[in-house]
Amino acid sequence: MKGLFTKDVRLILSQKRFMILYLAVALILSFSMDSSFIVSYIPMIAMLLVLSTISYDYNDNGLSFIMTLPCKPGDYAVEKYIFSATGVTLMWLVSLVLQFVSFMIQNTEYVLSEVILTDVMMLPMFLLIIAIMIPIELRYSPEKGRTVLFIIFGIVMIAVIAGKSALEKLGSADAVSGLVSKLQTISQTGLIIAAYAVCLIAFSISMICSIRIMQNKEF
Repeated sequence: MKGLFTKDVRLILSQKRFMILYLAVALILSFSMDSSFIVSYIPMIAMLLVLSTISYDYNDNGLSFIMTLPCKPGDYAVEKYIFSATGVTLMWLVSLVLQFVSFMIQNTEYVLSEVILTDVMMLPMFLLIIAIMIPIELRYSPEKGRTVLFIIFGIVMIAVIAGKSALEKLGSADAVSGLVSKLQTISQTGLIIAAYAVCLIAFSISMICSIRIMQNKEF
């Protein structure tokens, strides 16, 4: 697994120009726009980069070659989660530093508790997307996987809109408002714990699915 991790790190480093360009854009935007934007922008780019390693592995039957090495299919799947989570978390930490540097340079007034809540809730969101993307890309290949993902998100959006419309027609607006009010009374610590718990569960289920997908693949 160490060899797979090293391979992915080298693949990312081979895109130095791409990384430098986006980091430069991130720095410019952090000082010209709302500083909180940087906390979503940099991890998003990191997420796209780490997931792109799957595409590289599929090129020219690269995945079939990797499986001829002393590497189990399940190890490959687990490494993708470790590498993706590590890469996104590191870049999320970098974005936090840049955000507070921007605050100091621009003399921006902010409520620390609100900033921390927003920042801390960003990470599980990206990890959850990774948990959705990896098994889809391993099962259908990166190109087909993105199409499947768009379809899933489309179905979810339609379901949300339809559900909201149904609630409004049933006159449940007061009930929805009451639910929102109750959610607002939950402590920040409770929200953070709940978000990371959901992320951990989703990550675990996703990893099990990915391991089975790789074990059932024919190379």
